[in-house]
Amino acid sequence: MSKLGPIYKSPVAGSIPYDDLIQAPTTGSEEVQAILDYLKNRIAVSASPGFTWGRSGNVNANTWMLNDSVPSNISGRSIFLNNAKIVKVFTANQDATVMTLGVYTHDGDGIGLTLLGTVTTAAQRSNTFTVAFSVALNKQVAIKLESGSAAGKNMVIGCLISGDVA
Repeated sequence: MSKLGPIYKSPVAGSIPYDDLIQAPTTGSEEVQAILDYLKNRIAVSASPGFTWGRSGNVNANTWMLNDSVPSNISGRSIFLNNAKIVKVFTANQDATVMTLGVYTHDGDGIGLTLLGTVTTAAQRSNTFTVAFSVALNKQVAIKLESGSAAGKNMVIGCLISGDVA
C-alpha cells in the first residue's frame, strides 16, 4: 500500500486576482487572464517605430534634414500607423549649440506642409524631448533647423512614434 501526498492543483490565470489600480492606464481587468489578454492585444495592434534624419557638415538655419540624401520636405518619413503620435524627439549634434528644430507633416513634395511643433535644444551635444505631436495616417514627417537657430554640425535627429497598426 502506497502513501499518497497532498494533491497540488495549479491555478489558472482566470482565477488569480489582479489589482488594476496599481499603474495607469487602467484596463478594467480584475484577473490575471484578462490583463494577459489585454496586453497580448496591445502588442498585436500597436507599434512604436523610430525614424531618423540627418545632415553632414555645417547645417545652417532654414535647412531641411535629409532622409537618405533627400530633403525631408520633398520626401519625408511616411506614417503608416493609425492614431499616430510622435512621443519622443532626440538629437545629436557635433557642436554643443542651442537650436530650434521644427517637426512638420506634408503630403509629399512639400504639399500641405504643416508645422506640428518645435523643440529647442540645450547647449549640449545630445538632447531628448517628450512631446505629443499627432500625425495623420499616410502623411510624411519632415524636420527643419528653424530660422534664427545657431548652425549645427553633423546632425542626427530622430523620433519615436506610437500608434496602432493600420
